[in-house]
Amino acid sequence: MSRRRWIAALLLIAVVSAFGVVWLYRAVGVSAASEPKDVITVQRIDFPLIVNAPGLVEAAKSVSIGPPQIRREHRFKLARMVEEGTQVSEGDFLVEFDGSDISRRLRDETANFQRVQEEYQKKRSDSDIVLRELKLTLEQSKADLDKLENKLSQQAELASAIEIAETKLRREAARTKVQLLEKKVGYATESQRLDLQISRSNEAHYRNHMDTLLDAMDALTVSAPVSGVVIYKRDWNNEPRQVGSYVFMLDTVMEIPNLSTLRAKVLVDEVDAGKVKAGQTAQVMVDAVQGKIFAGKVSYVSAILKQAAYDRPQKVVETFVDFDAAGVSQVRPGMSTRALIQVGSYEKAIVIPLTSIQERDGRSFVQVWQAQKKAFEWREIQLASNDGVSAVVKAGLEANEQIRSKPKA
Repeated sequence: MSRRRWIAALLLIAVVSAFGVVWLYRAVGVSAASEPKDVITVQRIDFPLIVNAPGLVEAAKSVSIGPPQIRREHRFKLARMVEEGTQVSEGDFLVEFDGSDISRRLRDETANFQRVQEEYQKKRSDSDIVLRELKLTLEQSKADLDKLENKLSQQAELASAIEIAETKLRREAARTKVQLLEKKVGYATESQRLDLQISRSNEAHYRNHMDTLLDAMDALTVSAPVSGVVIYKRDWNNEPRQVGSYVFMLDTVMEIPNLSTLRAKVLVDEVDAGKVKAGQTAQVMVDAVQGKIFAGKVSYVSAILKQAAYDRPQKVVETFVDFDAAGVSQVRPGMSTRALIQVGSYEKAIVIPLTSIQERDGRSFVQVWQAQKKAFEWREIQLASNDGVSAVVKAGLEANEQIRSKPKA
């Protein structure tokens, strides 16, 4: 009998424990429902409208460094380059281009110059010999003419008429010969002068070519025209030039920027293009300078849409944001940046997270906590704007109401 009593007592304890567990579960559930934890209290705040735009830091003013302007040279090979980021002073080495082709041309022009010099000396020597022989012949002919003149004067009284006539004929022939020789000497002299002048002209031509090529050899080594920091120029694929690569005569290999003119060149998405105006304030974050935000102002907004990149069909507007002068000593051209441009604001607006909104057929709903019912209710709201994180509510909510941070079915 005592055993039965023990069994009955144990059953009674089990039943009481079960009722206690059920009561505790309900009490906890009611308490949780009466004080929900996943709610947000709606407040009125001043909400700035922000446009987020990525980009790069660049200098508004910089000195471009590229190949020298050399006649008949259109493509250049990079032989040496100073490292990017090097601080250089005026006159320091920057880049050297390969000069093997110019050296070959210089050797050819030097050989031509030497050949023309040798030809000049030979022509002058040969002309001097010919002219000297002509002058000797002329002097001899003049002497013969003088002899005939003397003979004729002596024959005037003693010789016969026939001898005098013969002497006169010989005198006329000698005079004609002298005249012809004088003309021939004159022609030979002028011919020699012109021939040597042509040779001198050819010599000067090749000498000028040699001087030009020597200057070109010197120009292939480029020095810094100003002091500053060296920044490599990127190509269409955002790759810098490398030693051994080829560039064309109008290409820019590197730049020396004026660091006092730094600005952020950012790309604004076409959906936000109409919101951004010159003069708007911005906060600029530079990836390489962690934990620091730079103040800036929009200075230029392009009127033309362009493709963001060759592999990105997205349309963007190029925009410049000038840095404030202070605090940009750590910033360098080429650094990745992101600008937060304030394009407007809502004063004393109701702002809620986008995660608290559920979209249904183009309409927006939130779950509002009803304290009397101890439950959430769905309510439709109207939105004025959003920045991708938060939304401005135009109608449907009031300040101090509570909504669920993440709606549940």
